[in-house]
Amino acid sequence: MSRRNRRPGLIQGLPSMLTYPLRGAMPFMLGALCLLSLLEKAPGLIGLVFWVLCTVFAFKLAVEALINTAHGRYEPLAADELTATDGEAFKQLVLQFLISAGLVAAMYFGGWKGLLWALAAMVLLEPAVVILLAMEGRLFAALNPLQVLRLIGRLGGAYFAVVAVVAVLVTASAFVEGYLQARLPSIPGHLLASVVSLYSLILIFHVLGDLIHRHHDVLGLDVEPAVPRATFGNPFEDETMAAAERAVGEGRREDAIALLGELFRGRGASDPVHDRWREYVIASGDVDRLTRHDREYIASLLATGKDRRALAVFSETRRHDPRFVAGNDETMARLVETAANTGQARLAVQIAEGFEQQFPGSPFIPRVVHAVAWTMADQFEQTDAALLRVQKAMRIDPAHPLNEALHALALKIDKLPKFARG
Repeated sequence: MSRRNRRPGLIQGLPSMLTYPLRGAMPFMLGALCLLSLLEKAPGLIGLVFWVLCTVFAFKLAVEALINTAHGRYEPLAADELTATDGEAFKQLVLQFLISAGLVAAMYFGGWKGLLWALAAMVLLEPAVVILLAMEGRLFAALNPLQVLRLIGRLGGAYFAVVAVVAVLVTASAFVEGYLQARLPSIPGHLLASVVSLYSLILIFHVLGDLIHRHHDVLGLDVEPAVPRATFGNPFEDETMAAAERAVGEGRREDAIALLGELFRGRGASDPVHDRWREYVIASGDVDRLTRHDREYIASLLATGKDRRALAVFSETRRHDPRFVAGNDETMARLVETAANTGQARLAVQIAEGFEQQFPGSPFIPRVVHAVAWTMADQFEQTDAALLRVQKAMRIDPAHPLNEALHALALKIDKLPKFARG
């Protein structure tokens, strides 16, 4: 039985989801953020700076909740385990700014009637846009009307059920926040209203993540946890890991990183050791060290036939360095094909983006294009771009064994409706 089938439906799972922002370390993070938000009341630029900082961190927690839940992890992560980036949070903030600007424009040009139509559109479409932005990581792709409508069409009634839940949560939150600020003195009112606002934001993103997780198959997503954790390889690793954990507990993260690094340079280390080393390095913010390690680690994983794990590591590293390239053209081509063959069509397209420019004339271009061209045309409405890539790929090597399949693919893409071209 699939994980999706083991999950309760939206209504059955809602009581548990309502407690998500209150579990684990989440209440402490929300409480600290609410206290910090009091500095938003400082005059002038200082208050604005703290408002931006608090809002970005709030969306960081929200994006973390969405991604965490989408991958089937229904318990909040601890503060030192968060992987959502400031960039992901800032994009969500920009999205909210654009939506607000759209509402203002609707009011200005269409009066109250225009505002009501814009609000109706926002209620129906904003959850899809938020999901697309979290999935794609690109603001313009998330705002593409064809992408939004395609996502809604694939989710069907489940999407509109979530829209109804989100609308109720937003309305209730706005009412309670307004009541608290109107009835209480300035500071207590602001503090309690911030608690309600943050609770609602985290919960809404958690609900959206649950929607993705329950329907990942129709979205073409692999929602297994990014890098599965396992037990350690031998007693020596157990001792080293225990020493590293003690070092971190004493605030000596660099010592812990060095201890685990010695395992790499000695007899070699099991995958869980690499996982823990990467976890510590990510927490330290040293992205350069992470990418240097992962480039070699991914190559070793591919060399031992662990293609799926190599893809998971690559995908996780890309979240911290969007320009990360795992190695040569053969390595990147294998990652593209692994993503395509394991149902991660969107990830395959993202990895393949710019492959021809990075590796001009590569003999692996036909394989990469064959893996992603149909997804580009069918799911991304990039029909003309996909067709052009196929045609150029066929010219790489007239005797390439994939040329016949590429020709058939070109004919199939060319039959797509004209409105899908772009």
